[in-house]
Amino acid sequence: MDRDGNSDSTNVKSDEDSKPLTVGFNFHYGSIIPHAKEVVNVEGSHPKGYELNFSWQLNTKEVWDDCHCYPRLGFLLAFYDYGLPDVLGYGYGTALDFTYFLGLPEDFNFLVKGKAGIIYLTKPYDSETHTENMSYSTYFNYLLSVGAGIYYKPSSHFELQLVLSMNHQSNAAFLEPNGGINFPAITLGAGYIIDPVQFKPRTHPDPYLTSEKKKRWDISAFWGISGMTFPDESQVPMYGLTILRSIQVNRFGAISFAGELEMNGRARLLVQRGTIEDVSPYRGSLLFGYEFLMGKTIFSVQLGAYVYRPYKEKDDIFQRFGLVHRFFDSFYFGINFKSYRNFADHLDLRLTYSF
Repeated sequence: MDRDGNSDSTNVKSDEDSKPLTVGFNFHYGSIIPHAKEVVNVEGSHPKGYELNFSWQLNTKEVWDDCHCYPRLGFLLAFYDYGLPDVLGYGYGTALDFTYFLGLPEDFNFLVKGKAGIIYLTKPYDSETHTENMSYSTYFNYLLSVGAGIYYKPSSHFELQLVLSMNHQSNAAFLEPNGGINFPAITLGAGYIIDPVQFKPRTHPDPYLTSEKKKRWDISAFWGISGMTFPDESQVPMYGLTILRSIQVNRFGAISFAGELEMNGRARLLVQRGTIEDVSPYRGSLLFGYEFLMGKTIFSVQLGAYVYRPYKEKDDIFQRFGLVHRFFDSFYFGINFKSYRNFADHLDLRLTYSF
């Protein structure tokens, strides 16, 4: 018998290092935000999303030491109907999915969710056949989402979720036009836990309390591709170097300070074409941010400001979002996304040496 008198607790294991699988289905209902003048024609549309999700609860000592929690990691298959099939078409996507429970997973709990992946969109912009769609211009785009909600488990095998999320789909300025599809959504989810376990706090010594807090120097080289301002369909390289200092401030978080030098391929091409005067295409910036430390994986959010930029475009302040994973003792590899408010600058790949 469990604490609520349910007899199905006899089917619940107490394995401390098992990773129980949950198969779930999520339904999303949202409303597109016309965040820029070029996408006002999609105002009032209501996307619907359908997701089949497979996720594993990370019930291990290493994960407990990192966050004193047991998060989930998995993947999903998705279909989206944006409510305007003649303009936006449909979306077919797949993504990695992460769920963080506040404390031990209980029958009732609060959670935070995130996902990142690739989506195939069926009706991209075409200068001759489909000029109505200014939201995206490539078939393959990025899918990003973050949300928070509540979790309820009526029995050992079944669970329900109610989540509010913000969702973004675009090609990260790889090719213009790229207004993006942005929509807040409410999500109803149901899942079946195939081999449930009983979660317990660990009683071994806490390494966070007995070891020095983590401090790192990172040197990162990055490279990406950006599209020129619409309607110029040229694509240019964006590359540079970042030096970062990270200082751990809590169990799974650190603050960061960085300096960055970047070559702006758009500026260099405009100089070569004689569109603008001969100025340096390089731009330098200072950044401050926060890192979520998840074992070998780091998710980062940074706010940056330019201190050197002869060719000015967009705002003086920008944001960077990063996801990197440590594959070797001192090397991380991953992606970084740079944007100005609602406008994408570019997505880059980066290799980081950490010491």
